Amino acid sequence: MSDNKSGKNVVEWLFRACVLVLGTTIALNVAIMYLQPVLPWLLGGFALALLVWLTVAIVRWQRSKW
Repeated sequence: MSDNKSGKNVVEWLFRACVLVLGTTIALNVAIMYLQPVLPWLLGGFALALLVWLTVAIVRWQRSKW
C-alpha cells in the first residue's frame, strides 16, 4: 500500500511542477506584452540618464585636473 501512496505523491509533485511552469510562462508572456509599448521610452530614459552621468563625470574630471 505504501507504493501506491508514494506514486500518488510523485504524480502530485509532477502536476504541481507543471502548473507552476505553465503559470510562470503565462505571467512572463503577459509581462512582455505590457512592457512592449513602453520599452522604447524606458531605453531612451536609461540612455539619457547615462549620457547625463557621463557628461557630469567628464566635466568633474576636467575641472579636477586644474
